[in-house]
Amino acid sequence: VSVTGDVQNPKNLLVRIGKSFFSLIEECGGPRGDMRKVISGGPMMGVAQSRDVPVVKGTTSILVFNEDRVKEEEEMPCIRCGRCIEACPMNMMPTKLVDLVRKEKWEEAKDYGIMRCDLCGSCAYVCPSKIPFIEEIKKGQEHLRSQEE
Repeated sequence: VSVTGDVQNPKNLLVRIGKSFFSLIEECGGPRGDMRKVISGGPMMGVAQSRDVPVVKGTTSILVFNEDRVKEEEEMPCIRCGRCIEACPMNMMPTKLVDLVRKEKWEEAKDYGIMRCDLCGSCAYVCPSKIPFIEEIKKGQEHLRSQEE
């Protein structure tokens, strides 16, 4: 597992499954500054995790970001620029999906293909309004999966 980013001594470590991310970060000398975000995987496709998450079979890297790299930005209203739609590799309408999830219109979100979204993050990356697309779409997908059970 590669532990990199804002840690004192970035390293590649051979670890057992089940060891916590935080213990690996501590093994690399701890974070540099205030640890704001821990990501499992790469910077674009990785998933933000809690520092207490255990290493699993598919864990390849852990990225640590401090307060200098993670700026808390306030979400603004959508300006209907269309950048998220252009960036979506699945040709979906992320703004519509987020709107439907927030209004809890689950069947309509399903009709718009919310389950096809692979949560790549391209829409959120290009959004000038800083809309949390991934979190909202993931919430909608989880709700729909729970309804199927």
